[in-house]
Amino acid sequence: MTIEQAGLSRREREKLKRQNEIIDAAQRLFFERGFDGVSMDDIARDLELSKPALYRYFRNKESLYLAVVLRGIVVLRDTFKAAIAKEKTGIGKVSAFLSAFCFDYVSKHSDYYELLIVAREQRFMDLFAKHEVDGANEFGNMALESLTFLVDAIQLGSEDGTIREDLPPLQTAIFLVVAAEAAVNIGPEYKNLLAQMGLGKEEYLQHAINLMLRGIASGKP
Repeated sequence: MTIEQAGLSRREREKLKRQNEIIDAAQRLFFERGFDGVSMDDIARDLELSKPALYRYFRNKESLYLAVVLRGIVVLRDTFKAAIAKEKTGIGKVSAFLSAFCFDYVSKHSDYYELLIVAREQRFMDLFAKHEVDGANEFGNMALESLTFLVDAIQLGSEDGTIREDLPPLQTAIFLVVAAEAAVNIGPEYKNLLAQMGLGKEEYLQHAINLMLRGIASGKP
């Protein structure tokens, strides 16, 4: 029995087990076809479950999709947490954060990252605002928690002298996340250009991270 199941009644444990089975099936299909390529009918068919029964566990496809995305957010959060814990200075923690995103999460968990991109589209944001998707609050809180790791690292760097003191931590953190995502989502024309020059994507990503770090570093030894 997992910690998640501890203290639950047998009926509650069975419900949780069934929910996880549904999320497992949905995850396989969403990984293969994306959000728009999967219907609730597809998921019900895969589980040999009636569609009404499926809706007893998840009120719409968006809520089930977000349940899968939240699994990826947990992985992302834990990846950040483990990476920055190894560093002592602010600039070191920022470097670890960016590397963890570009090299660990996006490369090793690309399926989750692709789903996350869709979950942040305006169509989902509109549904979140209308409270039409279960798990939206958890999604927002966990995303904020991950960003806070970076905000705190920048604040630490300002205090320990490794990061410029004139940089507002929140705005700087948002910029770095946006810049890192732009770097990992480089277009095919630029990928081809790099390949023609004999440069790989990892080399390009490290260069991008170095540029970001130089932009915020204090320059002090």
